[in-house]
Amino acid sequence: MSLTINLLDVPPSGLEIHHEVEPSALSLSHDEGTVIGNLSCSGNLFLIDEHSAHFQGVLSGRVARECVRCLAIFEESLSLPCEAEFQKSSNAIIPKIAKGKGVKRHDVSLQENEPDEDVYPISGNDIDLLPPIREQVILATPLQSLCKEDCLGLCQECGANLNEGVCGCYTPVTAASPASPFKQVLSRQNQPKRSSVTVPRGS
Repeated sequence: MSLTINLLDVPPSGLEIHHEVEPSALSLSHDEGTVIGNLSCSGNLFLIDEHSAHFQGVLSGRVARECVRCLAIFEESLSLPCEAEFQKSSNAIIPKIAKGKGVKRHDVSLQENEPDEDVYPISGNDIDLLPPIREQVILATPLQSLCKEDCLGLCQECGANLNEGVCGCYTPVTAASPASPFKQVLSRQNQPKRSSVTVPRGS
């Protein structure tokens, strides 16, 4: 699936974009979450010249993720800036420092602080907004998804969700030490076993 826009339809003042992206179009992996409902894309597409165009907008929606500690599924809202540049493949990619904003020293310092933009191809007169949208959603995926910052995780002995209460296997854990039950299991396993040999009395 693609979100194709013909640049011949873009007026000099820019084109307002409002698209609803279906979750299946994003092809996200399990670790990248599951978009709930449609992802809304709103913004503006501008023509830079006959070789390039620029999109700037916002992605919004909801996504379901799996907590890495307790394995529970939770939902969170997405509101992501989306900015992308499109260029014809026959046109060499020009560094941002030389894109018509001058090369004065103060201009260079300002541009160095700007976020890098991804460059996507223009095929004929068409661009596809789906690749930059998908990339922004993937980049917003946390390295470790947590249902809450102080998630206590699962008991390493019985598998109970410790956010729902102390399971009773071992002493209660705290947010500062979510892996306490596991440490206690290891401690018990490492304790020397008592000898089962009995010594006869009077020997």
